[in-house]
Amino acid sequence: MSNVQLNDVRVERGEGGQVTMQIEVAPEAVSQARGRVIKDLSRRLRVPGFRPGHIPPNIVRRQVGDESISQSVSDELVPAAYQAALQQTELQPLDRAQVDELSFDAFDADKPLLFTARVVVRPEIELSEYTGLSVTQPRVEVTDEDIERGLEELLSQRATLRDIEGRGAQEGDVLNAELRVFMDGEPHGDGEPGRLRAFVLGQSGFVPSIDEHLIGATLDDERRFPVTYPEDFNDTELAGKDAEFAIKVTSLKERVTPELNDEFAQAVGLENVEAVRERMQAAIREGRERESSEAVRRSVATAAVEGAQFETPQTLVESRMARRLQNVEHELAQRGGTLDDYLQATEKTREDFEAEVRGEVEAEVRQELALDEIARREGMEAGPDELENHYRQVAAAMNQPVEEIVKRLDIETARASILQRKAVDYLVENATVTEEETEDGKRETG
Repeated sequence: MSNVQLNDVRVERGEGGQVTMQIEVAPEAVSQARGRVIKDLSRRLRVPGFRPGHIPPNIVRRQVGDESISQSVSDELVPAAYQAALQQTELQPLDRAQVDELSFDAFDADKPLLFTARVVVRPEIELSEYTGLSVTQPRVEVTDEDIERGLEELLSQRATLRDIEGRGAQEGDVLNAELRVFMDGEPHGDGEPGRLRAFVLGQSGFVPSIDEHLIGATLDDERRFPVTYPEDFNDTELAGKDAEFAIKVTSLKERVTPELNDEFAQAVGLENVEAVRERMQAAIREGRERESSEAVRRSVATAAVEGAQFETPQTLVESRMARRLQNVEHELAQRGGTLDDYLQATEKTREDFEAEVRGEVEAEVRQELALDEIARREGMEAGPDELENHYRQVAAAMNQPVEEIVKRLDIETARASILQRKAVDYLVENATVTEEETEDGKRETG
């Protein structure tokens, strides 16, 4: 329902791109919506003595309740009225609107429906010339050293584990262990040992650290040592406290890396060692060519933004920044850490980190807006097939069902992503791309 009748739309512009719209829907539209809701309920209700679709409105009201009917009316009218108001004012929202101050009486034929919608809108954007941009493409080179490193990584990925005999644990070994914690000589908790996940000695990341205390340990060996929990430990009961760990090694294995020979080559589906090297060289080159192409895309997008003149909507920056910080803290928590741990490890203050995030978000917002404007000026569109393909690609990248992505990613966001990608394609197609010079000053030709 996009042709809802509006009595009035008043627009008040605030700071940071925020716009407040006070929208008034005509009483006739409210009455018509109420009639549609009641008619639909009449078809769906089952009341003895009445055929579906022929239940009188007063009985429908008694069966369902006026509050439920009013909710259905507002659910129908508010989104339609908001869209009609956008069309009338020609405002272009950048985010979902916040709707509040809803006021109406679905059963009073003389009263309009009133509500307020607050939304961040697209600023006026002045673009400089965005065709014929000059950018440099990084040259692609694969050295023998690159191939050797790739082969080492491939062999490491194919490493197997075997039990260690005749020596103690060394850095790089894989251990399983049980942990008991003692406070003031008494077992902490229920006294039962906690099972530590398999970890690589020297890379466990456990807090407090245990790795250095297990060097030389053998299977079934138990070692006791004092520890101090950090002041910002996530368990406040233990934070800053001294304790004693008792760790028993329950499994001790070493990584065995295969040799690069014809037998290994055949195990990975190739004929011989030379074929493995050729495949590795091709894979590295393909990856670097992709990186080189992405570098060109980033360069033309950056150049287009640098020449654009517009006010960055700070309200949108603030909301995105808050989500970004929340996501960072969530990811750190999943790895057993905190933002304070990260800041300490990277030697940054919270103010420095937030300033860094703000800069990244502002750059992203400006780039998106500039690309959106280019797509608009060039008449680009995102068709149904492109939208469907976009959802499938996102689902595959996130390893989730397409249906879940459709629920989480609204269609306008998906459409914007497609159009921004098309805009970058257009910039690259119309750019002057010069390949990076080699060390002797010659141009790379591929």
